[in-house]
Amino acid sequence: MALHVLASFPPCVVPCAARRCPSREATTPNRRRQAGRSGAHFVYCSSMSATDQIKSRMPVAQAQLAVSSSAPYTVAGGKEKVDELKLLGTWRGPFALRVALALNFKGLSYEYQEEDLANKSDLLLESNPVNKKVPVLIHNGVPICESLAILEYIDEVYAGRGPSLLPADPYQRARARFWAAYIDNKLVAPWWKMFAGKTDKERDEGRKQTLVAVEMLEEALKECSKEKPFFGGDDIGYLDVVMGGMVAWMQGTETLCGVKVLDAGKTPLLLAWMERFGGIDPAKVVLPDVARLVEFAKMKRAQKALI
Repeated sequence: MALHVLASFPPCVVPCAARRCPSREATTPNRRRQAGRSGAHFVYCSSMSATDQIKSRMPVAQAQLAVSSSAPYTVAGGKEKVDELKLLGTWRGPFALRVALALNFKGLSYEYQEEDLANKSDLLLESNPVNKKVPVLIHNGVPICESLAILEYIDEVYAGRGPSLLPADPYQRARARFWAAYIDNKLVAPWWKMFAGKTDKERDEGRKQTLVAVEMLEEALKECSKEKPFFGGDDIGYLDVVMGGMVAWMQGTETLCGVKVLDAGKTPLLLAWMERFGGIDPAKVVLPDVARLVEFAKMKRAQKALI
């Protein structure tokens, strides 16, 4: 499928005061963020590529660990200062999960702040006064908003760290952006309608649109991966991270909505990709537990509250 479509996602940048540098502490791949906890969260960092990890079937307990420090930059006077990265998000939000995944795959340290969407922090409201939404990445005191814009920002600023998310080829890059927009508009939006629709008709419409979307994404994965493990080919790419934010939600869809969106018959490539992606150590420390996510979503749906 030839798709000559270029979607532009300019970042929303709003100046604010520089934040304090997070403390340095190591973590393990088995250690997960807890809802409601804020503070430093330092990512898994391995010298092995995602494909190498899969081939070696390396146990998590034996994975290489390191406290990864962000790349230094030079300030006036020739002194070096370490980058300060802070992510405002929620533990279950697919858009914030994308950013955390990108930071992990890039091997970057960052401070994480869990947001209560019913009682948003002053920092969030100051950092994203336009939409007042997560995620927001604050880099050396300057906020960048909207997940797709943040992913491109991370990839450009830290071009020498970890895998390149967007392809170097302009056409391949345009195609990746097209499918990223497709995921947001044709998968995430109707999935939400299927989950939280007010009427049976609305929920059924969301179900039909979601099933069409996953079949299209099955073809996109086949085309983009060229029979390799990921959308990005041999290693994690932009679409892997974008789609990765929905992994736990897709796994919980049958329980939440009574719909099996992925199966071995119609979407074997996506099903295998989801299991493969969810098994990579940098993703494991970010992706929420499915059972916990399902229970939380059921509670919020009953309360008709923000997720």
